[in-house]
Amino acid sequence: MTQSTSPADLSPPATSGGSLKSGAIKLPGVLMQSVTSIAPAIAGMFTVPFIVLNAGVSAPMAYLGAFVIALLLGYVLAQFSKHLSSTGSYYTFVSRSLGGRWGFLVAWVYLLFYPVVIAQVGSFMGSTLQSTLKAEWGITFEWWWFMVFLILFVAWTAWRGVELSVNLLIVLGIFEAVIVLAVALSGFASPGPGGVNLNWISNSFHSSNLHGLFLGVVFAIFAITGWDAAAPLAEESSDPKRTVPRAVLGSILIMGVFLVVVSWGQTTGWGTTKLTAFANSSQLPAFVLGQRFWGGAWILVLIALFNSAIAVSIACTNASTRFLYGMARAKALPSWLLKVHPKNQTPTNAVITQTAINVVLGLILPVIIGVSNVYNVTGTWFTFALAFVYIVANVGLYLFYRREHPTEFGWGKHVVIPAIGSIALAVVVYYSVVPLPAWPVSLAPFIVLGWLAIGIVVVFAVYRGRRANDLSLAGIAMGEAVEHAVEERLLAHDELPSPEGER
Repeated sequence: MTQSTSPADLSPPATSGGSLKSGAIKLPGVLMQSVTSIAPAIAGMFTVPFIVLNAGVSAPMAYLGAFVIALLLGYVLAQFSKHLSSTGSYYTFVSRSLGGRWGFLVAWVYLLFYPVVIAQVGSFMGSTLQSTLKAEWGITFEWWWFMVFLILFVAWTAWRGVELSVNLLIVLGIFEAVIVLAVALSGFASPGPGGVNLNWISNSFHSSNLHGLFLGVVFAIFAITGWDAAAPLAEESSDPKRTVPRAVLGSILIMGVFLVVVSWGQTTGWGTTKLTAFANSSQLPAFVLGQRFWGGAWILVLIALFNSAIAVSIACTNASTRFLYGMARAKALPSWLLKVHPKNQTPTNAVITQTAINVVLGLILPVIIGVSNVYNVTGTWFTFALAFVYIVANVGLYLFYRREHPTEFGWGKHVVIPAIGSIALAVVVYYSVVPLPAWPVSLAPFIVLGWLAIGIVVVFAVYRGRRANDLSLAGIAMGEAVEHAVEERLLAHDELPSPEGER
């Protein structure tokens, strides 16, 4: 049975492309990697109108529901991270517990999330700048100008090194969180019609509002998604088996409370009896509130949103490039992705690949579905995709602890909590698609199902025979001896080839 390594043994399996910089970032940096992946300003300003459109006055309850579900899911990731530290994140966790093919499918679906974020963020921020600069100052600005700037700037930070990226995240994350929280608190201090009330609790469970609330929770789960971005940085973190779990759960606690307060403050400041106008406002409601509360200083709100778009793009690129690197090291993706910069110790070819994805999706997706629709459509498909990832990982946690750490196994920790999280996710997803939401958001579940179907074909058409054994590498955490770990994983899953199969 493969045992986890000690925290002191931090070297990843050897590769021909070099290794990442071990111990480069400490807990504050890893924590801000997750917090800025959630994106305080974007989650706290841009997602609220869509959730209010569906859940109405119950929008804070949608965030609260997502917060609870995220805690349950984050607990599972933290339990895995106590023993497995790897850039592969869920790819490693699921492969180690359920086998290489399940790990590949989880990784395949996971690719619908982090690699797509810049296309989403660049579209909505570019569109926001285009309309706001024109309306406020008569400045002509094309949305794709921001997309191009974002792609180039993020590629540069990713290339230069993880320390630069994380230090930027700490500064940017604190600034945006303070501004968004200040808008919410101003809403409580100067409420609109309806005053400060708790209607978001009392009205949440009326039967006529349940479908809208469930759809709101789906999008709120997307809003708080990003807490798992700490895991792909495990190999570059100091004491990762303590740091990563703390960063994951800490970011959920911080941002869960933050989003409930922020959504409640904004709807209160607007007026809980006028929320139809909030959801249908031609200008971002947070801008309107900033202008009412702060006059000309409202521009701080715009700066915070701009800041958030850059920070979340940096954080998600950190996660995406390490995830691609981890999959390549496990031979699930081309070994070309393993190249590491000799000085900066960054996965350079993974950065190049991610940049190419950003160019293609960032400039084509808005043309296909309209720049104004990119945010809502991708945000909804992110949640559906991650629901699959999280539920499979929840099942894997039980097997991982029963098989590899039986002395630590607990029914509450490793069965009940994951089961509650999975059931909650399944219920929310089901009721959010029955009936289907309006076009083009209704595309989201079909995009995820189609991508999953392609992944199933790939895993059985490509990874068979000798290549199927390559997937055994996916469950290896850093510091483990590759040859021994592969043998153990193959024996555990009865995947060792027979003598006939070798010929």
